[in-house]
Order: sequence, then C-alpha cells, then structure tokens
Amino acid sequence: MSEQALRTDADFELFYERNWKYVYRLCFSYMKQETDAEDCTEDVFVKVLTSDIRFTDETHERKWLTVTAMNLCKDRLKRMSRKDISLDEEGAPEPAVPEPDDYSDVREAVLALPERLKDVVWLFYYEGYRADEIAEMLGSPPSTIRNRLRDARNLLKEMLGGEYFAE
Repeated sequence: MSEQALRTDADFELFYERNWKYVYRLCFSYMKQETDAEDCTEDVFVKVLTSDIRFTDETHERKWLTVTAMNLCKDRLKRMSRKDISLDEEGAPEPAVPEPDDYSDVREAVLALPERLKDVVWLFYYEGYRADEIAEMLGSPPSTIRNRLRDARNLLKEMLGGEYFAE
C-alpha cells in the first residue's frame, strides 16, 4: 500500500480483514474478557476511520495498530479500576477464553508482570518485534527495552520457579 489514507469502504474492508485478528488477540491479552476485548478492538478500528492516518506500508500499519491497541486497553483498564461497581449489579465476570497451548501458566505469568515489563515481553516474544523496533514504538531507548526484557526474564524465573529454566 502506498502512503495514503483508507479512502474507500473496500480499502477499509481489506485493512480490517488483514488486521482484526491481530488486534483482537492483543486486546484480549490485556482485557482478559471477550466483550472487553471486542470493545477495544472496535475502538481501534474506529480510531483508524476517524483519523487521517496515512500508512507507508504494512509494517507501519502493524506498529500503529499495536501502540494504539495497547494504549486504548490501558486507558480502559484504568477507567475500569476507578469504578466501584459491585458484581451483583453487573453480574459475574465472563470467564476468559482458554488458550489451547501447554504454556498457559507462562502466559498468565507474563500477563501478571508490571505493565512496563509486560509490554516489552509481549511485543518481543509473542509478536516477534526486535528490541530496536519496540524502542521506537514505545518511545524509549533500545537499552531500556533490553534492560526491561532482562528484568522481566528474572521476574518470570522467580514467578515460575525452575520449571522452565535450566539450573
């Protein structure tokens, strides 16, 4: 795609089909509930429609979607944590969709990391970005990203014990 805005319904439809699963998966990793992840995913694509963003290529597109989805999810989680709603009023929370892999305990440990560490681990290991790409996306020096990855690995080692780490 050359540098241009999504001008037609057909352009947006192709863009959406190419990216919605990725955005939903990322939102679900933050929100942990289907409905909240769906809402955040929808918000990301509404933001695309309402802004005059011009993507230079699919890499630029993916990076913009990643940062936008992460920020929208974090904002929504902050708003949700400020609300004092009883479960009786809202009903029981929806169960999270189980992951079909054997490493769900690792995934849960990653999601339990402090936000600054979780972001870099998710982008590095789950999305396959390099440290310098993550640094650009998050506006931090590459050395900071590498340090956060090191800190996250050490914390995960403590959280998971020796189960996944050779002594």
